[in-house]
Amino acid sequence: MAWAKNIYWNYRIWPKIVIVTLVLLSVAFITAWAALAAPLPSGKQKATWLWDTSLITTITGRNQIIQFVKNQQISRIYLQVNPDVPKNAYRSMIKTAAENGIEVYALDGAPYWVLPENRGRITSLIGWVKTYNASVAKNERFSGIQLDVEPYLLAEWSTDQSGMAKIWLDALTYFHDEMKKTPALSTSAALPFWLDSVLLSSGVALGEALIAKLDEVALMSYRDRGDAVADLVKEELAWGDKYGKKVWLSLETNAVPDTPYITFYEEGKVEMDLQISRIDELVKAHPSYAGIAVHDYTGWRSLKN
Repeated sequence: MAWAKNIYWNYRIWPKIVIVTLVLLSVAFITAWAALAAPLPSGKQKATWLWDTSLITTITGRNQIIQFVKNQQISRIYLQVNPDVPKNAYRSMIKTAAENGIEVYALDGAPYWVLPENRGRITSLIGWVKTYNASVAKNERFSGIQLDVEPYLLAEWSTDQSGMAKIWLDALTYFHDEMKKTPALSTSAALPFWLDSVLLSSGVALGEALIAKLDEVALMSYRDRGDAVADLVKEELAWGDKYGKKVWLSLETNAVPDTPYITFYEEGKVEMDLQISRIDELVKAHPSYAGIAVHDYTGWRSLKN
């Protein structure tokens, strides 16, 4: 009765094989879905920061970046300028990005850059980008520069906030004016969301003055809930609307043990995508709302599903 045993074996085993196969396929589908992100419902853009410039020095590194950026529907990269990285690496990176509909902004900065005696740091960055852009093809050029200076990390901020606020405004005013000598380049700055509470001697909030001056800003509106992000940026979006400027809202993905509520490090990619959609829904009516920027490429890529 070997045939009967075979029928019995098939009857008992095959359903289990089918179930296991379906489970494995489901897991694969969920993993693939988590790796791919939908565009923002409002049609606005997504951006990310790339600080580790060693990643663009190899074909493999550049391809991995572009593939991730495409999967996440990202249309802008803030790429740090490192003079030690070969120019051809930037050329290849920006050209490949352009071929995939992705623009690249030059990125750099440090807290001490705002001090008058260090104004040359800003001048050097602008000069490097302009010289680079003039030496390469159109589709290999940076579209703008973003400064990330954060002078509130300096000791002087706690002893003379008013004076440092003026110095900050002066530094970014100089940055913008120098950049506009080459009109094709846009000016951007990464700013904390709380500059609406820092007043200049004129009584104007520093956040308003900076938004009024620059082409756009990326607010470090770091929270792990969409409602909280939208609540933090009401005044900045209103200023953006008033002055016709672009305002990006930003999220964090890296570990911040002391303040875990400002990052999606613990929540992961799926939850962050849900909250991004929530933010988008809450602020999409603002003309100034440019999209969502995620800090940063390395942290975002490492997030759990």
